[in-house]
This record gives sequence, C-alpha cells and structure tokens, in this order.
Amino acid sequence: MTFKQIIQHLPQHILDKLLSLKDLRERPDFHPEPSAFDHVQIVTTRAIKTNDPDLIMAAIFHDIHKLDTMKINPKTGWPTSPGHDIMAQDTIQNDLQVQDFIKQHGADVDTVATICGQHMRIHQFDNMRPSKQQTMQSIPCFNKIKAFGHLDDMLQSDMGAIFNAQDFL
Repeated sequence: MTFKQIIQHLPQHILDKLLSLKDLRERPDFHPEPSAFDHVQIVTTRAIKTNDPDLIMAAIFHDIHKLDTMKINPKTGWPTSPGHDIMAQDTIQNDLQVQDFIKQHGADVDTVATICGQHMRIHQFDNMRPSKQQTMQSIPCFNKIKAFGHLDDMLQSDMGAIFNAQDFL
C-alpha cells in the first residue's frame, strides 16, 4: 500500500481538501518540506511502515483542515492553523463517508479521530503540568498518539521517526 493508492479512494470532498494543501507553505523551521500536502504524504509514508491502520488513517486526515483554519501569524509572517486538529476530529466523528473510508482500511474511527484531535497537544506533552500529563495519559489510545507525534515530527529523519514511533506500539 502506498500514499497514492490510499488517496485514490478518498471521498472527493476530502481529496479536494488534500490537494489544495499543495499551495500551503508552512514555517520552514518546523516544516522544511515544500507544502502541507508533502507533509501529509511524508507522515503517511512513515505511518505505512508501522503497519498500523489507525496511524495510517490519522496521517491522511490530521492536517486536512489546515487551509480552513489558516491565518497569518503577525509575529512570524507565516501561516498558522489553530483548531485544525479539532476540526479534523469533528469531521471524522460526523462524516459518514469519511468513517466508511477509515473502516474500509481496517482502522477504528474513534481512535483515528482521537489521534487527529490530540496530534498538536502531544508535541507539548513534556512541557505540560503533571496533572495535564496524567489526563492525557488516561486516553485509551495514548500510546498511539505518542507514536503519531514522532511520525508527525518533521525535524526527525524518516527512520528516526519510525523507530521512535514503534517504541510505543
């Protein structure tokens, strides 16, 4: 299975959103890749190597709403997309075509929605107060969220991200 094979079967409205990410260039210090589309492709390719359907589907959907929530950060001049994670989670929880697509790929809808909804917070986990860490650790798929955080980190090499993600699976 490849990224291209997976996206060929996406619901059309999601494929349109994904393809529109080719025009979104993000902060190069966090996203050295050419576009948000390339980012999704890289994360998905990494996830495929874990053989975990939940991580693969989360990779496809985690940034699908970047353009819908995008604004320019006045301090940096670069785009930022606050709330894109929650919007992705909502789409997964409420769009029956998306749910069918996820199920057809052997993934659990609730797990994929949770990973997408938490994928930004996990990057701040080490800086959270202990009580917030405990709350996050109590999420049933916490280990998959942690694994996804590594796959989503563009400052890690592909092999490093995959290796670190597998520590949590």
